[in-house]
Amino acid sequence: MDGDIRHIHILVVEDNPGDLFLFKEFLNGTDLPVAEVRHAASLAEARQLLAIHSVDLLFLDLSLPDSFGLESYTLLQPFTQRVAVILLTGLNDTKIAMQALVMGAQDYLVKGDFDEKLLSRAIRYSLERLRNLQYLRESEERYRELFNNNPMPMWVFDAKSFRFLEANSSAVQHYGYTHEEFLGKSLADIRLDGNRDELRVEVEAVREKRDGVKKGIRQHVKKNGEIIFVDIAWHSISYKNQPAVLVLANDVTERIQLENELNEQRVTRQRQITEAVILAQEKERTEIGKELHDNVNQILGASNLYINTAMTDDEMRQELLERSTELVSKAINEIRKISKSLITPGLREIGLIESVEDVIDDMKLARADLGIELDLQNITEEQIEDKRKLTVFRIVQEQLNNIVKHARATRVLIRLSMEGSDLVVTVADNGVGFDVGRHRKGVGITNIISRAELFSGTVEIQSQPGEGTTLTVSLPT
Repeated sequence: MDGDIRHIHILVVEDNPGDLFLFKEFLNGTDLPVAEVRHAASLAEARQLLAIHSVDLLFLDLSLPDSFGLESYTLLQPFTQRVAVILLTGLNDTKIAMQALVMGAQDYLVKGDFDEKLLSRAIRYSLERLRNLQYLRESEERYRELFNNNPMPMWVFDAKSFRFLEANSSAVQHYGYTHEEFLGKSLADIRLDGNRDELRVEVEAVREKRDGVKKGIRQHVKKNGEIIFVDIAWHSISYKNQPAVLVLANDVTERIQLENELNEQRVTRQRQITEAVILAQEKERTEIGKELHDNVNQILGASNLYINTAMTDDEMRQELLERSTELVSKAINEIRKISKSLITPGLREIGLIESVEDVIDDMKLARADLGIELDLQNITEEQIEDKRKLTVFRIVQEQLNNIVKHARATRVLIRLSMEGSDLVVTVADNGVGFDVGRHRKGVGITNIISRAELFSGTVEIQSQPGEGTTLTVSLPT
């Protein structure tokens, strides 16, 4: 303890010269590091010295010319918040001295009943008590500052009645009450499911644990009736010598609402994708039906007519059979063409590049006036997994179909490239274009977007009326 005591500045408030002389003699007999000893003969003089000088330790006689008894201490209290006070009393003043100790004095000595050893011990322990008291005060001030200035709502409630004992400004403002109104409420009043029996079970459980307990998300009700979601943490404490619970509440209403909105968007998006798939299937069936009815069926019908005629016409039989053979071969080619567009290409066997080239060749047969160029930049088959290869193939196939049916283009550029870790597919044409802002995306574009989203990809469409269209799809690899 000696190492903790610095040079001590002492003020002695004593009006009796004899008692002052004895005190100084005893003080000189100690080994304490006393820096200076000042003297005041009255309470008024003591107040003046305390106001202008730094004092560590105050010895106070309770019987002074201008004050007596407990009043001598209470009138000096405003000046002794950081000063250790030891009372100098007579035998008849010990009860008053005990009252002063309850009010904050550190110790007392009975005049004529102490020596240098007792004086030294009283000084040491008084300074130690003052230091501990100041530490407690500072700790309480820090706690109160953290509590009051915390941006999240905090409160303390009684562990038995659930009544609020204290609340910070964030809690009061967040729930819409005045401070007095909030302290007039209980936890059961603001909790939507404020069943007291359930609360009692929860409180008993948290009091059994020393550490804080996460209570999870609860629904609370504000003063205006608004229901909010709060993430709650509880900590069992003692508040003014009674069991209580400290609560930290984090309002997560916006987060939960956002999550709900995102879930709704996911459901809506999934429904849109499902609808797009169904529409695409129906469209595909319709196209197949039209191809079979208007093309293949007509060819086979004509072939059947030739064969039936050949069976009764000996002179034309050979020619009719030859024509029928040509039509059957044509029908076979048409069916092969339809089948090829439906069956997933053997990308593992022939590769992505060759599969895209086959699609280009088929498109050139359908549109002899359409020039299609394939541009490969910094890309190899080994860089792309099979699922992405199929996605790239279907995107190119879908967009080429869109161009042939709607764009009235004469030139198309297909570019496959690696840009960083992304596989980029670009399909650009010089067709009629459209207003992207006003155009309603068809099933083809929707299918392309859906395929890209399966790989967290992005789709960008650049187009203006009369200036062609550029489709760019980026797929992370």
